[in-house]
Amino acid sequence: MPHLITLRLALFLVLTLPATAATIAGTRAALQSPPDDARIMMRWWWFGSAVTKPELEHEMLQMKQGGIGGFEVQPVYPLALDDPQTGFRNLPYLGPDYLDTLKFAAEKARELGLRIDITLGSGWPFGGPNIPVTQAAGKLRADRVGIPAGAASIPVPSIGNGEKLLAAFIGTQQISTIRDGRLYLPKDPAAKQAVFFISSRTGMQVKRPAVGAEGFVLDHYDRAAIEAHLAFTGEKLLQAFGTHPPTA
Repeated sequence: MPHLITLRLALFLVLTLPATAATIAGTRAALQSPPDDARIMMRWWWFGSAVTKPELEHEMLQMKQGGIGGFEVQPVYPLALDDPQTGFRNLPYLGPDYLDTLKFAAEKARELGLRIDITLGSGWPFGGPNIPVTQAAGKLRADRVGIPAGAASIPVPSIGNGEKLLAAFIGTQQISTIRDGRLYLPKDPAAKQAVFFISSRTGMQVKRPAVGAEGFVLDHYDRAAIEAHLAFTGEKLLQAFGTHPPTA
């Protein structure tokens, strides 16, 4: 029996070694020259966006020669201010010059066989000058107002731009009688304070935006805010790509 096992092992090795060697060789070749869709990608920061077509072409050629398969364009904050004497200029986000430059990058990427992706905004989280305060990132505000002895009403807290009074409670009882900016109380309320729940806004601004992309962060729970952002930002970006949209 041991001899039979040894014979079978020898036969297995004879039959599989060439295939194993071929598989290893094929794997090595594939790693040395992988298909385009298997190559690494880069996040390409466009600071400002102070970019020029000659420099973009140069950097894309460097990526191609380095074995990189593509990139994601991410416009972010400027590193320097415009300087007319040197010709240094930041391209305002979604402006004609920016979109023309993005179109050039997309066409050159296709020519070089590079994948191009793009983010749906500049900086993070998404937002910008197109987001009004009514669609800005939200929060729940709870204001407490003391109830003086014998009071028939108390003032409602100030409601600012983009805010809305949701409800008022005294203890567990919801009070809905509000007139002329005052909450009218039930007789002999059990609690010594009223709690006002107000739909409010965080005031958070987009972090690290490119020039022209500053503004409120949008409310990610608000469908209307999302659709407004997609229409304002996404449609302009897609126009720059023409009939060849980005991969993602």
